[in-house]
Amino acid sequence: MAKKFSDEVCLANYKKVQELFNKVIPDHSRFSVVYGCGVDVGMTNFVVVRKTTYTYSSYAVGFDTGGEEIVILPIDIDMESYGEPVYLKKSEIDKAKISWLSKEITIRDKRLPKKYIQFSVPEMINQDPDNVVIPVKQNEEAKRFAEFFKKSYSK
Repeated sequence: MAKKFSDEVCLANYKKVQELFNKVIPDHSRFSVVYGCGVDVGMTNFVVVRKTTYTYSSYAVGFDTGGEEIVILPIDIDMESYGEPVYLKKSEIDKAKISWLSKEITIRDKRLPKKYIQFSVPEMINQDPDNVVIPVKQNEEAKRFAEFFKKSYSK
């Protein structure tokens, strides 16, 4: 059975995600920050066997409701290292959508490493049996991000 994390641990992790975003992004004060996580499924077919690989990703996602801009900062699950941030203005992206059922965000843009990115912004993650995501609690922030994305980004 998966270990369940307390609200205090989840809230502390959310604060660490915010702090890392604030440390890396120069104009961080104009952004609200949420934690996003995604999984990329890859399949390789051999003569007899099919190999499936799963790549899990974590992101500190900043969104600016005034400037209609999103910043996606790849982070590791220890919240100590990070990748190169990607700034995505609504006017510059090719396509964006949020799935109706799973609430998964998909953004297509030529500047992204695979030409697209997919992630979800959960209100709460308090269990992680495989140690692949960051346990967080961000109820109000996740709702605000979903409203912002539906209103400003979905094309």
